[in-house]
Amino acid sequence: MQTKQKVSTLLGILALFLFLFPSISSAHAYIKKSTPLENEKVEKAPAEVTIKFDESIQPAFNSIKVFDSKGNRVDKNNGQIDPKQPSILKSGLKKDLPNGSYRIKWKVVSSDGHPVEGVIPFQVGDEVQNSAASDKETKGYKPKADLIVIRWLQYISNACYVGLIFFYMVVMPKKLREIESVVKKFRRLINASLTLLFFSILLSLPLQTTIESGLPWSEVFSFTLIESILTNTNYGHSWLLQIALLITLVLLTSFIGMAESTKRILLWACFILGNALLWTKSMTSHAASQLNQFLTIAMDFFHLFGASIWIGSLIGFVGFLSLRKNTDLKQDYLRMIKNFSKWGLIIVLLLTFTGIYSSLLYIPTLAALVQTNYGQVLVGKVSLFALMVLIAAVNFLKGRKGTTKGLGASLKGELLMGLMILILSVVLTNLPTAMQSPGPYKETNIVNQGKQITLKATPNIIGRNLFEVTLKDRAGQPIKDIEQLHLTFTMLEMDMGKETVNLAKTSEGKYEVKGLHFSMAGKWNVHVHVLTKSLESIDTDFNVLVGSQ
Repeated sequence: MQTKQKVSTLLGILALFLFLFPSISSAHAYIKKSTPLENEKVEKAPAEVTIKFDESIQPAFNSIKVFDSKGNRVDKNNGQIDPKQPSILKSGLKKDLPNGSYRIKWKVVSSDGHPVEGVIPFQVGDEVQNSAASDKETKGYKPKADLIVIRWLQYISNACYVGLIFFYMVVMPKKLREIESVVKKFRRLINASLTLLFFSILLSLPLQTTIESGLPWSEVFSFTLIESILTNTNYGHSWLLQIALLITLVLLTSFIGMAESTKRILLWACFILGNALLWTKSMTSHAASQLNQFLTIAMDFFHLFGASIWIGSLIGFVGFLSLRKNTDLKQDYLRMIKNFSKWGLIIVLLLTFTGIYSSLLYIPTLAALVQTNYGQVLVGKVSLFALMVLIAAVNFLKGRKGTTKGLGASLKGELLMGLMILILSVVLTNLPTAMQSPGPYKETNIVNQGKQITLKATPNIIGRNLFEVTLKDRAGQPIKDIEQLHLTFTMLEMDMGKETVNLAKTSEGKYEVKGLHFSMAGKWNVHVHVLTKSLESIDTDFNVLVGSQ
């Protein structure tokens, strides 16, 4: 009972300590609006082009250039981030540009350190040149082998360090902690995890430099580049904090072999600082891009915390498997499994709750689970998590029955599932969320005593879209006596006024219009107004999440 009270007190102190860290904004930046819009036709060339992103962009490694159809630059070579609005990238254009097609080629680094680049075509004058539309593209950073390996090792070593201390202090019986061979093995495991953590964080700086600059490893070991990362990027600031925490951890860990009373204090101090490193990961994840950063960062941290306790404890179980072969210590080993099962249930509930919370933030529709890379990786992670819980249940039953037959294999299998989940976690953290590409929109509202109004928007991104409205009566038959039908578009996240457009009839009960009516990514209200020949009004509203790509 005293142990649980101490753990609760320490976790409370840990939460208070970590919440005092400054927040660092993070997520893959994506375009909210550009001027001109993608494929927009303007009568006269603007004085400057601007691109507004969903978040502040970093001052390092950004560019914006404008080219004509022959590949000649037509901007004033003065591209910069707006000093008053750090989410806007802009550049002036040369005077008196002739009619024709133009391309805005841009590149920025989002707050989480991921580069995003693309091309926005637009048209000046009435001259039609289809080549501009085909040039449109947006490319976000996709995780590569070097990132996956280094970040995965960082996750594993951090989880091993934090989870092993928890395993040793909370799960392991006092009798085992007094055995010299157990203490020596624990210290070897702790030192190994800290060494791996140190080198993985050390390598993460040149790794981040390759990501943000786009240069290969052979060219990033430059004082100028490294200095730019450390001083001008959020990741650099976070990395310096991680190094400070690491140095402190190395010093504290070297004193663990002191007297028992001091040793306990040092271990809990190391536990808190190890979790502080987890907190820095949450500060550079998708969570920090949300409006309520305090809640989302905390939820992301507790997700990492739960996973670290589980995986680190599994490493402890596997590392001390030899104890089950000792007749005098076999029951103590099985008692550890029983002890951990109580915590395991809490961890599973914590991971499930925080995982669902995050999914609701980053997965706007069920279709996004299939249509986006983020959704597909998330489905894989959830499937492995379910399998890991199943194996954990088997291990719990073995511990309860007091049998060690096949226990080693099932514990290793559970650990393997956890390590695979960490790989997918690394990929998820470095992929654009599904909010950027929710996919085509289609929704049906029932109004006026059973009439069915269906709105479809394709591809549902900023720029040109096809809007289709289908009208059916209560029996599911097309409504024919339509006098007029129009849509009114209102941006819900910013006051941009209202735009109303009429739709043309394509067949009985079906109407459509094409246009640049979604001029900004985010949440829109689309109001459908129908007037029948008998002067009956049919009105309904649709809330549409518009993607950027």
